[in-house]
Amino acid sequence: MIAYSINGHIEVKSRHHAPNMKHLNWDDLRLLSLIAQEGTLRGAARKAGLSPATLSRRLDALEEAVGQKLVERFQGGCIPTAFGADVVALADQMGEIALEVERTRDRQNAHAASGVVRINTDEWLSYFLTTRFAPFHEAYPNVEVEIVTSHRPYSLARREADIAIRPYRPEQLDLVTRHIGTLSFGLYCSRDVATRHAAAFANQQWASMPFVGFDEPRAEFQSGRWLRALPGGPVPWMRCSYGLGILDGVAHGAGLGVLATFLANDQHDLVAAIAHIPELDQDIWLSMHGGLRTSARVRAVVDFMGQVFSQYRETGR
Repeated sequence: MIAYSINGHIEVKSRHHAPNMKHLNWDDLRLLSLIAQEGTLRGAARKAGLSPATLSRRLDALEEAVGQKLVERFQGGCIPTAFGADVVALADQMGEIALEVERTRDRQNAHAASGVVRINTDEWLSYFLTTRFAPFHEAYPNVEVEIVTSHRPYSLARREADIAIRPYRPEQLDLVTRHIGTLSFGLYCSRDVATRHAAAFANQQWASMPFVGFDEPRAEFQSGRWLRALPGGPVPWMRCSYGLGILDGVAHGAGLGVLATFLANDQHDLVAAIAHIPELDQDIWLSMHGGLRTSARVRAVVDFMGQVFSQYRETGR
């Protein structure tokens, strides 16, 4: 089988087929590859953002264009024919080549990317990003980054922000979303507090220890509910309206508090009473408007954040 590109289309020839076969659009081959991966039209359609009926028509048109059946359809799923498997293999190779071309272009055009990228996120993640973004400026000196911190999500549809980093997956259909990591939490105090309350600390006698937490309007945050469920139901004597206030109080000896583990790992004088609280884990999702996926400056920021969260998964920092 031979394949080559003509004016942005793909021509596939087989020794089993006449030489007058039509040129094929790359997107149709990509859909065929997706069908082979998912094993069902319904699964492939969902991943491609199409209806099963539309995907079925696209497959029919592709098979008509090549003049051969590419997929055997059964009640339980789809299996590529022998010829279809050859075409899928070729499409997968071309997909890898296309990705490598994009990566090469991005490396060569790093200094050409320019403009402002606005990231909307909450307080913990804002701190996470601002303390890790310095290397980005070396790679993309002409891209400016604005990190807008708020508990209220900014509207990506109205372009209040370009990218959102949130502990939940947005439901808007016009957004591109990506799971980029999981934020974990623990219960920490300063070394001085652990020493002064050594017996209570060792035996987890929480009722006799001081705590720092959120104020009443934020008492229903997940970490606040978790604190109240501890034996003894500790009530924080120092209460803050923002997360970094809890960090400041804990770091300066005011008591125990729930902190993101990456924050605690950045502090040298904190001691973990409970190093990981699994029920407080938060899946972190990156989302952006679909119209920005080809923006060089936005892609640069998204790729960099992917690297940062990948490092966090591996090292906890």
